[in-house]
Amino acid sequence: MNKKESLKNTILLSYALSSVLAIYMLIYHDQKYSFKTLPAIMLVVVSFFTQKKIDKRVLIFFLCLIAGDTVIVNFENFKFGLYFHSLSFFILSYLSWSFFKKKTRKEFIKHFITFLILFLIIFFFTINDKGDAYSSIFTYGISICLATSLLFTNYLKMMIPANYMLFLAIATRIVSDSILTIVLFNEYNIYYSVIAHVIYFVSNYLFYKGFSLKYI
Repeated sequence: MNKKESLKNTILLSYALSSVLAIYMLIYHDQKYSFKTLPAIMLVVVSFFTQKKIDKRVLIFFLCLIAGDTVIVNFENFKFGLYFHSLSFFILSYLSWSFFKKKTRKEFIKHFITFLILFLIIFFFTINDKGDAYSSIFTYGISICLATSLLFTNYLKMMIPANYMLFLAIATRIVSDSILTIVLFNEYNIYYSVIAHVIYFVSNYLFYKGFSLKYI
């Protein structure tokens, strides 16, 4: 095993350990010390030190995730955190769109409408008390519908490992967000919260894996 591969494995192990640490802090409700951003930082570090070439757009994607997680720790800034996460998915959408052909784009619209209808049902009938985060939740929903539609269409047209990983990443993110929606807008449940965060960290790793196979 060469030095680069050894470094990669070490940092990825650190990603796993920092994810466990973040879950541990979540269970004990320690709001002063949040480690949710640390795993994503580890993924940026491993990409920077082990990849020959890093797409700046991929780097910005992860930096937006980190910024969103940092801001959203304070629930008063919840809506601003969602805007950062929305930006990350708009960047992801731009990356996917650049690989599309004209014929494929028509099929994408069909999938986008389907995912948009599903989101609107959840938005209007599940999230009752949106508070002042109304616009940020709506923007986030549109961004994730757009990214999901593009990645899903991309995967159907070209079933390569990178596309599979990226589609799986966005799918697990939707599952995580759905569970967190239940936690945030209903009675708090620590078990649901832990499950949502575990899936969230898995999703981030799948994004890293997909990007490393295709873009980096």
